[in-house]
Amino acid sequence: MTTTPRTRGHHVMLVRQWDQQVGGSGCCGRLTSTAAETLCRTGEDPYAAARADMVVMGEVYRALRERFDDDVLEITVVDPRNTTWLLPSVWRQARAGGLSVREALRQVNRATSPCAVVVDGRVVATDPASPQQAVAAVLAELAR
Repeated sequence: MTTTPRTRGHHVMLVRQWDQQVGGSGCCGRLTSTAAETLCRTGEDPYAAARADMVVMGEVYRALRERFDDDVLEITVVDPRNTTWLLPSVWRQARAGGLSVREALRQVNRATSPCAVVVDGRVVATDPASPQQAVAAVLAELAR
């Protein structure tokens, strides 16, 4: 198995939904939240819960960017439904980090949770209570 060389020290994945991918996505187009609000005609945002997760993970992203330089930490934001990219990425990183097959599979499963924070193939937080908690979890994993 060949791997591409990492250009930065560590890789963090922030798992959160993308607004444009929430509903009706396919090869011909996507149903954004604005369009869904219009179609529902209730005046309420049908994706309010998903948007709350987006806000939390945005805060986590900004906190990580403030704490770490680009050359230390590569951050990728990924939708939990993008399993075609997410699962093999977590698997490769977990195995490269020395995890057993069983533990790597466990990490792959946990990584599909919305609001997961994954460091080098290890899920260090799911639904962090605050950006500071997520930064602390990343720091603890990097110190390991």
